[in-house]
Amino acid sequence: MIINEIEKKVINILPTSSIEFDEIDYSILEKRKNDWIKLSEVTHSIVLVFDCYTNKFVFVSDNIPKLYGLDSRRLFIHGHQPVIEVIHPDDIDYGLLVRKKIYSILRSFSNEEKRNYKAIHEMRIRNMRGEYIRIIEQEQVLELDKSGNIWLMLSVIDVDASHESEIIKSHLYNFKTGEQIFIDLSDTLDEPLTNRELEVLRFMKKGLLSLKSATIIQYTIKGRFMNR
Repeated sequence: MIINEIEKKVINILPTSSIEFDEIDYSILEKRKNDWIKLSEVTHSIVLVFDCYTNKFVFVSDNIPKLYGLDSRRLFIHGHQPVIEVIHPDDIDYGLLVRKKIYSILRSFSNEEKRNYKAIHEMRIRNMRGEYIRIIEQEQVLELDKSGNIWLMLSVIDVDASHESEIIKSHLYNFKTGEQIFIDLSDTLDEPLTNRELEVLRFMKKGLLSLKSATIIQYTIKGRFMNR
């Protein structure tokens, strides 16, 4: 898939707010900006805030390491495109599928519940040296519009130096109760999965997926996703 096609798929799965523009209180951005700056300074994490109404980033912390090759100005102008350009190609299809499922789950929650969960994503991105580094993104609902739709999403991104596994995972975490929701992708596909593929997905839930098993499921999901 070329970058523009992937960008369109990203936009299509985002929890887009359909409220009228004049019903959104954009003064919140200026009021919360100092909080986001402090968060990036205290945690030394990259902090992003995404507007699901305009499909644009409205805040990008200024501490993105040059080695990442990501220009904050490009993120403001081009949205997710600069990020897509550096994500490992093998992580894109899984990422699209799992985020679609996660956003669907979040939309089904009550307004209060939406604010209690964060999605935790693992992925690999290419740095300026051409090397792939593993990152963890923690994504959560920041603000809802007046109709209860997701409006602002907060992302906190860190390098994962704990291990060098090539396996990527995503799950939902309730930071009030400690509940974890591991994502089952079997019902997002047009065709039922084989017993072997279902076994692989069960291992994914437990975080026990081997590289060999990951390759099997990766090509299965990738092939079906690409042929839609």
